[in-house]
Amino acid sequence: MNSISQQGQRFVYDALVIGGGIAGLTYALELARLRPATKIALVVKQGLVESSSYYAQGGIAAASLAEDSAALHVSDTLKAGDGLCYLPTVEAIITASTQRLQDLKNHGVAFDQQNDGHPDLAQEGGHSCRRIYHAGDESGKAIVDVLMQAVKKTPQIQVLEFHTAVNLITDAECHIPGSWPEVIGAYVLDEQQALIHTLLASVVILATGGAGKVYRYTSNPDVATGDGIAMAYRAGARVGNMEFYQFHPTLLYHPQKNNFLISEALRGEGAYLRLAGSGERFMQRYDPARMELATRDIIAHAIFTEIERGAHPYVHLDIRHRGKAFLESRFPLIFQTLLTLGIDISRDLIPVVPAAHYLCGGVLADVNGKTDLPRLYALGETAFTGLHGANRLASNSLLECVVMGYAAAEDSTRWLGVAPNHEKAIDWDSYGVTDFRRASQINAHWRGLRGEMTSYAGIIRTEAGLKDLLKLIRARRGMIDEYYWQHIVTRDLVELRNIILIAELITRSAINRKESRGGHFRADYPEKLSNSNESIFQLNS
Repeated sequence: MNSISQQGQRFVYDALVIGGGIAGLTYALELARLRPATKIALVVKQGLVESSSYYAQGGIAAASLAEDSAALHVSDTLKAGDGLCYLPTVEAIITASTQRLQDLKNHGVAFDQQNDGHPDLAQEGGHSCRRIYHAGDESGKAIVDVLMQAVKKTPQIQVLEFHTAVNLITDAECHIPGSWPEVIGAYVLDEQQALIHTLLASVVILATGGAGKVYRYTSNPDVATGDGIAMAYRAGARVGNMEFYQFHPTLLYHPQKNNFLISEALRGEGAYLRLAGSGERFMQRYDPARMELATRDIIAHAIFTEIERGAHPYVHLDIRHRGKAFLESRFPLIFQTLLTLGIDISRDLIPVVPAAHYLCGGVLADVNGKTDLPRLYALGETAFTGLHGANRLASNSLLECVVMGYAAAEDSTRWLGVAPNHEKAIDWDSYGVTDFRRASQINAHWRGLRGEMTSYAGIIRTEAGLKDLLKLIRARRGMIDEYYWQHIVTRDLVELRNIILIAELITRSAINRKESRGGHFRADYPEKLSNSNESIFQLNS
């Protein structure tokens, strides 16, 4: 066993930003611009480049062509959301898209252009026309790199890499009965020192992304463990729409590259889906009008169904007919990455499977990121604003991150001149021991949980399976919590504690929704209800 007895330190900031994707970076930069004297902490679990934003291939959706309009973009978003989008949020975010796109360009983000200087817009599933601004097939990287460099040049922003948020700190002991407790900071694990520091702030921003690691197959990086949602829920905030996990239809199926996404833009440029073995195109059985340009929920369900029926654990994506020169130019990352694996996409078929990609639910928040809890904001994939409804329209996610980052920065300035009550904050006692054998056993829950979630709460669900899953999750959660309270807190343990809670919330939500809609398909309730509302859970025991 190993023991430590050092105490973490206490730090005070104006704003504490947890998460270094596009939402967190945008917020920090805009707040620093609005309030130059503001002291901002930006907490990231690894380096600044390790986020779902960084690996986003597609781009940002914004209407600019003569035949397009914000109203048409709104309509496409509502259709993709399958009846559960919140119209005021959809209109607010899409209306702001053109201005926020220009803001990114002003920062120095270079989106692809045609030879005549006009934007080279891409087409993606669910969109009525071309409206995706992109930088090759590494759009997220292009944006994050520019914003990251700007953050490094901004002295008001202190970047804390290899720091993992553990829990939010509230004034629950001294707030007025009947009101929401204020969030006044967070406990944060400094991995390099193995200490838990107390970071206090006037405002706390959760921009931690999604929770793809709850499933066996995911396009998300390893840091996507639902930390912000879990922390907010434990603190008393409401969460909603957790049953709507979007599965991206085309993750590369390859043993050497198990989380590499094959962008939806390939289908936008004419790629076909074919059955492995026979080579038959099959989307005519599911959406004959749109075929491969149907929305993600429909295509993921179609691929999953065909895989279950067939003899192969994958289907093929076929874009050979577009030619090598075009493919190398339009999809340089995908082309070169697959070439290193022996797949020449100008000559070879691409094996793909659906994978957990995007959580459409999260912490209940308005378009400015405000949550139930005063001083707490949630942005991007961490938030449930109603933009995505039951199924996200492609390339609306990075747009949401940028728009909400700017909106939250302006809205949250209200708290900067109002000092929070830090008197009741208690520093974390880092004394404890680690039982390495037991830690290894506890971490083994990762493998079991991810397999169970994929089998029982994946693309196709049933009540019997979900109820079995809930029993398994609660048994696992009991063991994990018991270990958590008795031993040193490590990043693995923090993430495991969060992801088991996320799994429970997804499962409870999926049990409650007795219909099929968007990213939630119940084989025992295949029809859509006309009067179905969002599922929102209040904190309980």
